[in-house]
Amino acid sequence: MSGTEGRLAARRRRIESLRRGDRSDGENIVVVGMDIAGSWQRSREAVSESCSAAPLDAEAPDWTGTAYGQAVASCIDELQTVALESGMVAAVSDADGRLLWTGCSRGMRTRAERVHFVPGGRWDERSVGTNALALALRYRRPASVFSAEHFIPAVQDWVCYAAPVRDSVSGEVMGVVDLSTTWNKHSPLALHAVERFAQRVSQALLAVSEAPVLRLRMLGTPQASIHGRALPLSPRQLEILCLLALHPEGMDLERLHAAIYGDRTVGVATLKTEVSQLRERLGGAIGSRPYRLLVNWQADFMDLEQALNAGRVETALACYRGSFLPRTESPLLRAWRDCLESRLSDAIFRVDDPDLLLNHLGQSPEAVDALERLAELLPLDHPGRTLLARTFGDGTV
Repeated sequence: MSGTEGRLAARRRRIESLRRGDRSDGENIVVVGMDIAGSWQRSREAVSESCSAAPLDAEAPDWTGTAYGQAVASCIDELQTVALESGMVAAVSDADGRLLWTGCSRGMRTRAERVHFVPGGRWDERSVGTNALALALRYRRPASVFSAEHFIPAVQDWVCYAAPVRDSVSGEVMGVVDLSTTWNKHSPLALHAVERFAQRVSQALLAVSEAPVLRLRMLGTPQASIHGRALPLSPRQLEILCLLALHPEGMDLERLHAAIYGDRTVGVATLKTEVSQLRERLGGAIGSRPYRLLVNWQADFMDLEQALNAGRVETALACYRGSFLPRTESPLLRAWRDCLESRLSDAIFRVDDPDLLLNHLGQSPEAVDALERLAELLPLDHPGRTLLARTFGDGTV
């Protein structure tokens, strides 16, 4: 056994000793670091160590039509080459930890398939516990996880390196690039390689994103922007954009009028004027007969709905920055908002992670449903009880 192999084997034995409970929590932090030790604690509450594979979506995700997907596609050949030549498996995930693409060397293919490290596999922390991809998502920085640092035994013969892909404009984490191999082939250079690939995807994303994208931020303070520039739109014009986003097939004049005004006696000429002015401010990006958006768009309220549809509560709470169009008088938009708020509240009452609720309250202090759920979850000596006491009064909690 070479000196490097001996050091790796000794490192693995030390970590396995921790996992058997031979050391204190403080010693855990000294040996594996705060990120890994904290992840083990969270993983014990969410995942069984008998888990043998990641949850797998019934259908592989269709990602190639998005800007992020196009950026990933432009880098796949190089990632595939690295995987084949280095005896690794390469992967790219979305922002929820779901794998979109993988490329495997022959030696890693069977291992990857056995644990569902394949497109559609879910590698977030709550699904499979501690792993590099999950840590890169959680902490928004590169991460590596060696051997028994992985939570589930099924991947404790692996070493994995991951780095987040960021949108250079918004700073949003779009997903993760991951390289993995067997533990005895660990090399610090692999982490630098995966960081470089993540930067390459970010650069490609910036090039793809140079095409105009209409961004609708309607949770909290409503705003529409293109290329980071806020558009000077009236509340009615923002409502029109929301309705067209909710109806990508388009809406004729009568249907759009009813959706905005309901039974109010407002002439169609008023709506035509609003649409005409809106079209001008968007550079002609609204079609007619029917009215529809002719520009790529992204909407935070649609992201929230999709996260709820997929049961990804953590993502849904991260999307939420306030009520959807709180002052709208549109009957359709009010009904849609009420449904969305009700679904989010139902999801909150199913959350079992107090930290997730505390993070949500940091963004939305008025979220009474999160406070009520915390009152059910927190032990009496938890520091978060101070927050509940200030809100409800000492007698309630």
